[in-house]
Amino acid sequence: MPAKPVSAADSTETELEQLRAEVARLRDVIGPNEQSYVQLRTDVWSARDAVIGAEAEMGLLKGQVRSLQAEVARAVKEQQWFKDEILLRIKSWRTYLRRLVLKIRRTLLK
Repeated sequence: MPAKPVSAADSTETELEQLRAEVARLRDVIGPNEQSYVQLRTDVWSARDAVIGAEAEMGLLKGQVRSLQAEVARAVKEQQWFKDEILLRIKSWRTYLRRLVLKIRRTLLK
């Protein structure tokens, strides 16, 4: 069977109906009017700006954390050095006092 010829008017009406259906579908998704779309776009931009700001703040905080880690490592090394230094001095004083006590004992026992 030969195909039914489609006139330009039928084609235009079909296309118009498809466009109206698409507009109705988009309004269901976006909202009842174009103002809602503009507001949605503004909200998306605001959210994007907030994310950019949060990422920048996160970068600053990461830098501070690294700095604090370096400070803690330095403080631990200093603490260990002080501990070793104090123990060394205590041992040397202990040795000195032992020798002094032995010397005094020998002197008193004579």
